[in-house]
Amino acid sequence: MRTTLKRGIGRAGSLDGYGKGNGAVPPIVLEPMRRYRQPEPPRRSTMRAVGRIVGWILLGLAVVVSGLGGGLYLYGHQTLNAIAAHSTQVKQAQKILDAVPSPSEPAIALVAGYDRRMGADASDFAGSRSDTVMLIRADPKQRTLSLLSFPRDLVVPIYCSGDTVYAHDRINAAWTLCRGPKGTLDTVEHLTGLKINYLITVDFHGFKVLVNKLHGVYVNVDRRYYNPPGSGYAAINLHPGYQKLNGQQALDYVRYRHTDSDLYRLARQQLFLDALKSRLARSLSLTEIPRVVSAVKGNVEIARGGGGAPSITEIQSYAGLAYSLPAGHLFRNSIDSSQLEPYGPQNAEYVAPQSAIDEAVQRFLHPDVTLPQRAGDQALGIKRKPKRKHRALRPSQISTLVLNAGNVAGRAANTSYLLSRLGYDTKQLPPSVPANAPSQTTGTTIYYDPVQPNARQAATQLRPLFGSDVRVAPFSPAIAPYAQQAGNPLTVVAFGTSFDGTLSTPPPAQPTPPRQPPAVSDDPGATLEPLRQVASQVPFTLMVPHLIASGSRLSSMDPVRVYKPARNQHAVVMTFVTPAGNVYWQIEETTWNSAPILANPTGHATIGGRRYDLYTSGGRIHMIVLRTPKASYWVVNTLLDELSNETMIAIAKGLRPLGK
Repeated sequence: MRTTLKRGIGRAGSLDGYGKGNGAVPPIVLEPMRRYRQPEPPRRSTMRAVGRIVGWILLGLAVVVSGLGGGLYLYGHQTLNAIAAHSTQVKQAQKILDAVPSPSEPAIALVAGYDRRMGADASDFAGSRSDTVMLIRADPKQRTLSLLSFPRDLVVPIYCSGDTVYAHDRINAAWTLCRGPKGTLDTVEHLTGLKINYLITVDFHGFKVLVNKLHGVYVNVDRRYYNPPGSGYAAINLHPGYQKLNGQQALDYVRYRHTDSDLYRLARQQLFLDALKSRLARSLSLTEIPRVVSAVKGNVEIARGGGGAPSITEIQSYAGLAYSLPAGHLFRNSIDSSQLEPYGPQNAEYVAPQSAIDEAVQRFLHPDVTLPQRAGDQALGIKRKPKRKHRALRPSQISTLVLNAGNVAGRAANTSYLLSRLGYDTKQLPPSVPANAPSQTTGTTIYYDPVQPNARQAATQLRPLFGSDVRVAPFSPAIAPYAQQAGNPLTVVAFGTSFDGTLSTPPPAQPTPPRQPPAVSDDPGATLEPLRQVASQVPFTLMVPHLIASGSRLSSMDPVRVYKPARNQHAVVMTFVTPAGNVYWQIEETTWNSAPILANPTGHATIGGRRYDLYTSGGRIHMIVLRTPKASYWVVNTLLDELSNETMIAIAKGLRPLGK
């Protein structure tokens, strides 16, 4: 053992312990023995214990959700790839589709429904027949959906490839003559002059599976439909009224064309599509989506301009638009029936002047979201005070400099010339300074001088001339020097690569249907006795229509039907036929005040102390509903909305409670 004598440590230290090498005694022990206990940990409160449990639960949920999100993302990509163009014919058609715009821009899809014959090769469209030809335009900015349907018996020039007319035949014959969807796509593009971005092909089996996977779709059936099996016509057996249709029933309904014309068939298809959109928006849950998509992916192909599968961003944009579409923002369009002329040996086909087709296309491209309210106000005699607006600047009061942020040389000078032709005060840069923006962009920006009065208003007025992909912003540090060199105009237009060099003019507002006297007759006896006979079968007060459309009478088949449209709900539907025959309108009375069809009215009116909801499409009232706490009473127009707005309102006003 070694010891040390350094720093007074050891026995040689002094008594005070501070000697240098001196001895020292050990210090005196003040407490000979001490019992020590470890302090107890702080007691856990109930809230602290719950907090720890919740924390672990949230952590577990985060892990599960992260895994689920990743799984859904991968599943989404796999599913979209499964419904992308894969057949030879659809891939060929994909080559002539126009490039898909950004998900925030309008896009047009051609939907082709077809029937594959038994035994036909699934990869060969030669054994199939086109049955539905419909265009859909989705505009996420204006939040509108437009439909444009073509009668399958409309005779048009058929194009199979290129600009050579293959034949003159019915539009649905393009599918058969050209062996698949490419001919239908090419024919529709030549007929309308539109550039189509998507092609969606759906066979009838896929249609039925989709409806069944959604557990049915609620549709208002306008009358009794009945063709027994073996009658020589497609079998169908539907009763009138608002009801849930399964896949086969829905297919029978949208394909029916036995006792009425193809125009009513198109109306059934468009009304069903509206009902399907409502079903998807209201009831489709997250857990149902994989099952629905998996069921239809073998019967649906989606081709997109530029190739590849639709992206998740595209699906989210357009699906989100359909889910949140405002009331009155779905527009159903078709060729004006008054301009269709019978054609062929038995007058079984139609021809239409190109002007009628062009007019329908313009309505399709430019839906007027102000029309439903204007039409309702016109029919009700309501005059609204116009909103106060800034007085518009004259073109000569708007000075502007045009810069090229695109990739086409000389377009700035040409655009400046076009603006000057419209009366705008166009400014120029010195000859030594090119009219090019600091950088190239896709969209167009109209800059305004925040210092000068009316500059922002001037930029806003210029905006519609340059299309939809346009933003308005104050001068940036990079743009301000260009304005100074051009004499400080109010605005600087920097157009991007998406600008095609043509100036747009805002479409004129669609005309409001002219007001006219209601075409009704006072005839409460037409329905009084039939309603008395069924009054005891329903737990609410029935209403007697005192006014009905002139010349109408109760239908001979199911004139007054009592049924249950949903669990614990009761309804009575009266079906009327017009003097034209095979044209029907209805009055529905039901306890189901929350029926999906009643969601999102386009307008409201209080007349004589009673509240009415209006459901308007394209300026025509399709349905007007009187609401009470215990029941609602609907007046439903014909499939083609042939009863005038004033007639619809008069019928609803004439509803009176059934006396004892």
